[in-house]
Amino acid sequence: MKKQNRADSSKRSDILRQKKLEKQNEYLQNVNSRAEKMETRTASESYAQVQRGFQAPQRETNPLAHIDTTDQEYTLPKFHLSWRFFSATIAIVCTFLLVSAFRTPTYRISDIQLSGVERLSPEEIIASIDLQDELIFLVSPFSAEQTIQKNYPELHSIQVTLSLPAKVQIEVSERTPEMAWIYEGKKIWIDNEGYLLPGRGEIATTLSIQANKQPPFYIPEDRLILKGEKRLRKTVVAKGDQDHLALFQVYERIDPITYQAIHELHQLLPEQEIILFDDRRGLGWNDGRGFQVFVGSDLKDIAAKMNMVEEILKTLQPSGIQPTMISLEEINAPYYRLD
Repeated sequence: MKKQNRADSSKRSDILRQKKLEKQNEYLQNVNSRAEKMETRTASESYAQVQRGFQAPQRETNPLAHIDTTDQEYTLPKFHLSWRFFSATIAIVCTFLLVSAFRTPTYRISDIQLSGVERLSPEEIIASIDLQDELIFLVSPFSAEQTIQKNYPELHSIQVTLSLPAKVQIEVSERTPEMAWIYEGKKIWIDNEGYLLPGRGEIATTLSIQANKQPPFYIPEDRLILKGEKRLRKTVVAKGDQDHLALFQVYERIDPITYQAIHELHQLLPEQEIILFDDRRGLGWNDGRGFQVFVGSDLKDIAAKMNMVEEILKTLQPSGIQPTMISLEEINAPYYRLD
């Protein structure tokens, strides 16, 4: 019985296997047949058949329908700008701006302000630099400062500032005269630091120096070594009266020893508004009793010299001698004059 069942089972398996092979062969034949048909069909026929078998869904539209599906290529135009083009453009723009600036009156100086002066005239100082109607970008502040300093030695701390479009601001500090040095009909102001100033204008001073020549000048050692005092003096003498500022361009200050001696003598004799100066006898004063007294270039032993004046007068009075000048520049060799 069991053998019979096994035989029936084997037959069924063979039948199923046979059917499966037949289906596979049939499928392969169909695939081959389709492939042969596709090889003989053109691309346009295949596309048309596919379109016939495609059914677009209802209520839907193709968002890309407006796009052209042809194989035409589109390219954007390309611009190549070289550095030469940019350089030429910049040069043209700069040239245009410069030409415009030279032609327009906007950048021509029309406003010049000066501050810091009291005794001098601002109009004269401004006129000395001659900047009116000049193009502001052609003006050198340093050159303007040097011009002012040369023409006005009484000014210091000079600062020239330019402001667009056409404004110039000048700020200065003015030295104030403290005493007047008068010689040969000329006058030089001296400030409280010993700086020499041109005798321009009038100012009330408490002290005047009546001298027979120019004041002794102070020359820095570096200038003395480089140029020499004789050469400096020749510079002033050569220009003479033709340039009344020549002296101030060479010499800046009075000799500090002489300046200090003048102050000390004025403190000893505050009632004396005039101090005398002789290049050989030094400093002195006009005594109220009708004669001049000279005590030398410094005030060494000044107390003893002033006492000696009284002793000389006591000696001369019994004889009725009235001196016109008593010289004590050498304390050990005093003398007097009658004429």
